[in-house]
Amino acid sequence: MKSKEETKVAIIGAGVNGLTCAAYLAKAGFQVTVFEKNQQAGGLCVNQTPFKNSAIKVSAVASYYGMLREEVAEELGLYERGLTPYLTDPIEIVLLKDRQYVYYPREGSADMQAEETTEEDKKGWVDFWTDIQRAAQIVYPHYLKPITAKEYLEALKQAGLDKIAETIYTGSLFDLADKYFQSPALKAVAATCTPGFANLVGSVFGCIHHGTASTLGNFGAWGQVKGGMGKITEAILQRATECGARIKTGLGIKSINIEGESVGTIVSEDGQEHRFDLVIMSGDPYTLFEKLLDCELVPSGIRAYLAANRPRVSAAKLHYLLKKQVNFETLERIGHNHKGVLVIAPTPEAVKQASRAVPEGNLPEELMLTMAYPTLEDESIYGEEKNKDRHVLTVDVHYLPAQLKGKNGLRPWQKEDDETLSRAVLNTIEKYAPGFIEQVEESYIVSPGGLKSLFNNESLSCWHMPMSQNFLFENRALPTLPHYHTPFANLYLCGSGTFPGGNVTGANGHNLAKLLINAYSPALTPTSAK
Repeated sequence: MKSKEETKVAIIGAGVNGLTCAAYLAKAGFQVTVFEKNQQAGGLCVNQTPFKNSAIKVSAVASYYGMLREEVAEELGLYERGLTPYLTDPIEIVLLKDRQYVYYPREGSADMQAEETTEEDKKGWVDFWTDIQRAAQIVYPHYLKPITAKEYLEALKQAGLDKIAETIYTGSLFDLADKYFQSPALKAVAATCTPGFANLVGSVFGCIHHGTASTLGNFGAWGQVKGGMGKITEAILQRATECGARIKTGLGIKSINIEGESVGTIVSEDGQEHRFDLVIMSGDPYTLFEKLLDCELVPSGIRAYLAANRPRVSAAKLHYLLKKQVNFETLERIGHNHKGVLVIAPTPEAVKQASRAVPEGNLPEELMLTMAYPTLEDESIYGEEKNKDRHVLTVDVHYLPAQLKGKNGLRPWQKEDDETLSRAVLNTIEKYAPGFIEQVEESYIVSPGGLKSLFNNESLSCWHMPMSQNFLFENRALPTLPHYHTPFANLYLCGSGTFPGGNVTGANGHNLAKLLINAYSPALTPTSAK
């Protein structure tokens, strides 16, 4: 078996997990080369200047800080390389129908104007989030040291979190909420805190997953990054190159050739053939198994598994360049500074409707939007932009069809679909912020189709695989295989489709790197790397 220093590693994709893996492996002495199809490293966590008539930077897809593992930031020295997270003040306000809202200041208790919400509901609301945070604290250390679903369930029970234990794998977030409160308004707010639909099984863990955020030592707190989220990957990239990793941007991989039960060579898009000892795919499994590998060489079980579980639900990111800041009526009424996270939440019934319509390829009747004015928080993103009256509102649309309903089944997103989506988003915002539409100068849209065309993501989802109960813990791996492994001995995965899942954590790349570093330790046998 070769030593680490003699082992050549290829990493396909320079997203946060690919770069994290590269930095750890290069630091340990491996010979690392990262291939990135786009001209800019960073994947979905990248800063861009997409507007034709403005130099303002935007965080292309990833928007909010908190999930990056503190261990990764410290071990790779990211704070010394330009990573500067900060907490917004206030935290968040969720806008509901009929001018209702739930408002979270950075200090003090929540303020709410929510009809049909009793004092008992308000107490249950606090208890609900207290328990979610306790459940998040239990799972947090195991994102770097994986446990099984059963082990986590037992840990919840031992902590006295029986309500969560009863629903986490068999119930929905709405089912869990029923154990604490009955207010429809509060259920609408809770529904914004999970990546899936709050009425479906699996949504409880999605809420807990987001509860593992931590910013500046404040567990459960989301924040932002000075200069945009791309500063995260810029810092990791700097560390990786300092440790000797070679980053080849503008050079994707065309194919992976299998020899026996292992990768023999990889072919880059310039036609060059390369031989590496280890190959790591940091992108989605659909790109790997359907585009880069000869399908006939992929075991039929893997092909069937991927076909049966292709994500049908995705999300979108829209950035609007505005002539000037537009105020939201409710925020203006309560003296809100328009900083922090601004959310528009549909009713629980609308969430249920969307859970039926979206997987079939239809847009939801009511949109769930998470928004922010980054230009109010961070002047550095203006760059060379002279007009400081201009602002950007970034908008996440929580759930959309990965593919749209067509005449003969599902079809890919087209440019006109992006425009339809943007009109729906604009019309929704206009109801809460009159005059918004007329202030829009330009827009930059990353729809599910854009995830593929702009960021080479064949899964059409930033999660790569769903975050439902069928893809948690030990099940967030390919069937019958350990975490991060593929059917081929020297080919590995470390993207969002692996444990612990999506968001900008760096955990996936960290975990695979540690696995390989340990496998190549002189104290272990050669078979340990398989």
